[in-house]
Amino acid sequence: MDLALTEEQLGFQQLAREFLDKEVVPHRAEWDRRESVDTAIIPKLGEIGFLGLTIPEELGGLGGDYITYCIAMEELGRADSAIRGIVSVSMGLFGKAILEHGSEEQKREWLPGIAAGTKLGCFGLTEPDTGSDAGNLRARAVRDGSDWLISGTKIFITNGTWADGCLLFARTGGEGPKGVSAFLVPTDAPGFEATEIHGKLGLRGQATAEIALDGVRVPASRSPSTPTPPGCSPGAPPT
Repeated sequence: MDLALTEEQLGFQQLAREFLDKEVVPHRAEWDRRESVDTAIIPKLGEIGFLGLTIPEELGGLGGDYITYCIAMEELGRADSAIRGIVSVSMGLFGKAILEHGSEEQKREWLPGIAAGTKLGCFGLTEPDTGSDAGNLRARAVRDGSDWLISGTKIFITNGTWADGCLLFARTGGEGPKGVSAFLVPTDAPGFEATEIHGKLGLRGQATAEIALDGVRVPASRSPSTPTPPGCSPGAPPT
């Protein structure tokens, strides 16, 4: 079995390393001290291809493979793991879920911007009382006509104050993992409030937030049908 990297993979590795050594490494200590990267780096990450690696070309991405994605994560982590987190959450957790489980409308709405770095996504799973235990989360969504109303609190959400969209998990049914559903929530929705967390021990350059949800109204069309966090079975998806 040949485990050597292809020429294309090696080429991207070299491109990534040169870009990061120029655009990130010289600034990472300053970004850490001030607890924020320069957000101008985000569209640059899109231009070089970091934010669209596994997104198909017809949706604005590179259509790359997951070995190349792993190479990118390795190089980003070497340069500044705060930058790695921005990419792995926006393209990985947020973008991949939409790509795999979202509607065609949702893919066209979100993925070109994610790939270009003109939009960012966050992943609304972790909660103050239950951590990332997906089966025991407490945020709840209840029906209101054809919409859902979501209330609860999320914490330690990467990109939380920068993101345009949040893939948010809330309880729509009974206890346990089968009572959980996923919702695609625009962060400018009324009742959605993100507050940045300061004083972290690490990953200080990326925006990490507490999110308060107070009756956030989400149309049923903004619920991907099946994406669920690790260890969590699909809930009762909106129809």
